Amino acid sequence: MSEVLKALKERRSVRDFTDQPVSDEDLKTIFEVASYAPTARNTQAWRATVVRGLDKIALLNDEVKKANQKPGYERYRELAATKSYAINFHKAPVFIIVGVDQEKSVCQPEDGALVLGYLWLAAQAIGLGACWINQLGVISDEPEFRAYLTGLGFPVDHRIIGALALGHPVKIPSVPERKTDHYNVIG
Repeated sequence: MSEVLKALKERRSVRDFTDQPVSDEDLKTIFEVASYAPTARNTQAWRATVVRGLDKIALLNDEVKKANQKPGYERYRELAATKSYAINFHKAPVFIIVGVDQEKSVCQPEDGALVLGYLWLAAQAIGLGACWINQLGVISDEPEFRAYLTGLGFPVDHRIIGALALGHPVKIPSVPERKTDHYNVIG
């Protein structure tokens, strides 16, 4: 089996990380790979903000918790209200927020999802682990939270598509049984 197919099949969501930092070289590598992600009309209209360090991620986590308590953002309210809630599973030393320009991209969710997938697979290929985090997209238009993100350098005109908790895995989870009835063939 080719290395690419093997990597695709072995990709897992990692939810437990060591305290080993992610190097600048590793970040550069995964973002170089992500720059090859396909985008509609080749706009490449995505941008990522990397939040690095447990102290900075804890501040982001507090902002996420506050935003989820506001009216209109009930989707994660109960989860975010718990004391143990953490967007980075308590230990991921890097948190990557991916957004796509709302004016330049005609396919923001699709473009951003592909970028996140490329980041994830590139991370895995160099021995890192990652887990997709959805909560930020839901609250991204809450004014105080958006102002916080803008303060981090996240572009005002970009729609948040998702985020990755990233770091060195304690262990790679085993592959759960896969369903086999995902498609049908006509003709």
